[in-house]
Amino acid sequence: MKDNFFMQKQNRFIPANIRQFFSYLVVGGTSTVVEWGLFFLFVYPFGWDQNLSFIAAYIVSTFVNLVFGRHYTFKSAVLKQAGNRRALVRESSLVYLVAAVGCGLNILFLNIFTGIFHMDSMLAKVVTTAVVFLFNYLARKLGIYRERKPSTKTPS
Repeated sequence: MKDNFFMQKQNRFIPANIRQFFSYLVVGGTSTVVEWGLFFLFVYPFGWDQNLSFIAAYIVSTFVNLVFGRHYTFKSAVLKQAGNRRALVRESSLVYLVAAVGCGLNILFLNIFTGIFHMDSMLAKVVTTAVVFLFNYLARKLGIYRERKPSTKTPS
């Protein structure tokens, strides 16, 4: 009961968009830890190519982001409210479509930072993540999980 009361009080003082953004930071941070850990594992101990390592890690971390994002960050989203299998398939497809664009941006920046600026692969990955983060959040918030306001029109 105390936790619920505290959350209700906190929600009155922090605007919904700010709460949602910070929730996405936590969800995105969790996904990023998964991605960076796998990327590091694939590049260094396994000796994989950095692009292959990134793609494999990104697929797994996108799934983590999808599950946690829809459960914690975008709770009132239109697609989640539909609650049927078709809506879930559509939502997952859209998340992976945005992730594919983000993947392309990641590979582009990763190769620019390592090829042109001669950064270490892991450092380039960290910088690239920061560059692509905002795109991913906005694509999900404004595209996939946009919230529709209830219609105020009255029937004639």
